[in-house]
Amino acid sequence: MSELEFLGALHVELLRRSELRPEHPAHELFQASTVQALLAGAYDGDVTLERLLEHGDLGLGTLNGLDGELIVLDGEVWKAELDCTLTRPPPSARTPYAVVAEFSPGPPAELSQRLAGEDLEGWLRSIGRITDRPDAIRIDGRFESIHIRSVPKQHKPYPSLAEAIAHQHIVELEDVAGTMVGFRFADPLDGIEMTGFHLHFATDDRKRGGHVLSYTVLEGMVLIDEATDLHVELPPAVAAPLHGTALDQHEISRLETDS
Repeated sequence: MSELEFLGALHVELLRRSELRPEHPAHELFQASTVQALLAGAYDGDVTLERLLEHGDLGLGTLNGLDGELIVLDGEVWKAELDCTLTRPPPSARTPYAVVAEFSPGPPAELSQRLAGEDLEGWLRSIGRITDRPDAIRIDGRFESIHIRSVPKQHKPYPSLAEAIAHQHIVELEDVAGTMVGFRFADPLDGIEMTGFHLHFATDDRKRGGHVLSYTVLEGMVLIDEATDLHVELPPAVAAPLHGTALDQHEISRLETDS
């Protein structure tokens, strides 16, 4: 599928807050700001968590000032503090970047084999569960190991995301049960989204969690919601995105790998 065919098949809208509509069709993703703005250090939140939950019950993001990792699961919001412990932020807290979906998955896919994270897409394609459309994804399972991270709150003048991630705190959890939530976006959305898989994790007891760096799952259940609409709310200070952020994203991946 070409880039034009992809964007034609996916209904993408870049909107200001005054243009947002209350209705939420099935298989719609809602996003606050763009990954390009986040990469450049736009960390001032524009959307409250209360408003974010009006648009979806599953998702991820960060908080004002890049203050930790945000996890939206079953309509509840959790914040991964710097040490990857989970707390409950107030509904009035704001997010500079988040993606949520009113999760409407298809039939579950049972994962009954040991699978490393880098093999997830190949396995999903082999069983016909993903195409080239964006996907909201949830995996409930038991993990042999999982590496998660969170980042410290930033202060003005804000650094770039790559600079901020250089100070991330990484935690390894072993033999743990929990849930990964997130999204998979194709390359044509580069600049608007973090392409590939972007996943956050919360343990079953909701005590630990964060942004997923790597993992090995032993067994679990995979639920996927294939998106047909993407609505992006642009804060006043954020311009419509351009392509060309791939190098910055590769730099982030290198920092995560080297840490």
